[in-house]
Amino acid sequence: MQKGLEIAVENVLPLVEHRKCARHVLANWCKNWKGVERRRVFWRIAKSTFEAEMKDNIQAMKKLGQECLDDLLWYNLNTWCKKYFQDYSKCDVVDNNMAESFNTWILLARYKTIITMLEEIRVKMMKRIGDLREFSNTWITDISPMSLKILQENIEKSMQCNLTWNGERGFEIKHHGFTHTVDIVSRSCSCRSWQLRGIPCPHGVAALHYKELEPIHYVASCYSKETYLSTYAHFIQPMNNMKMWPTSNNPIVKPPKIKKLPGRPGKVRRNGADES
Repeated sequence: MQKGLEIAVENVLPLVEHRKCARHVLANWCKNWKGVERRRVFWRIAKSTFEAEMKDNIQAMKKLGQECLDDLLWYNLNTWCKKYFQDYSKCDVVDNNMAESFNTWILLARYKTIITMLEEIRVKMMKRIGDLREFSNTWITDISPMSLKILQENIEKSMQCNLTWNGERGFEIKHHGFTHTVDIVSRSCSCRSWQLRGIPCPHGVAALHYKELEPIHYVASCYSKETYLSTYAHFIQPMNNMKMWPTSNNPIVKPPKIKKLPGRPGKVRRNGADES
């Protein structure tokens, strides 16, 4: 089923980047390979943004067992390691928590009849879009609070960088045993974090500060208040309830026959061994 679904998605969306959820890869891999240290190294591999960092972390996993590394590399590394992610979407997420949280958000509605379920989801979305537009009034800058938080963390990390300028637009920056090159004009860094997120990485922040430039002005436009408001510009309009709908002349669609399964039906997703 899973392999068939993967083939179907690739056929329907051939030009879209396909990623796997690293948390689900970990859950499957950990069935045979336990240990806290293995989990830590796994996440370091998944979050590696450039090749040298990824190779170091793979070597760390190899020290914990060649067989466990071979089993891990069986899961296509190109689909769950940041090093291989495309940078056009400005999203470096390695799991599908966004989908999981939405799935939990509509949990009560999911077990109702189709019309009632869709109506409850519509009302929840109508209210949420309105609340999210109001949320922008609490912003203290022209970029979103989460992107501002990430930028502030990178500003603190940039204080650990040693910088050399080439006199034009290039910078050579040493940080945690690696030497990265930064180009502030193209807004790129060899660590690829700036390109993946659209937020200046610590190396980019160090270069911008050296040139007395404000890093907040180099955050991608997708995090701006203007883009945020345009995302939620279209409201879901209120409507009357089902009793007030016009009568349809179409044939009545009968529900399928219900086959009662043994045991109490489950409503809560089973958590993995590593989940709280």
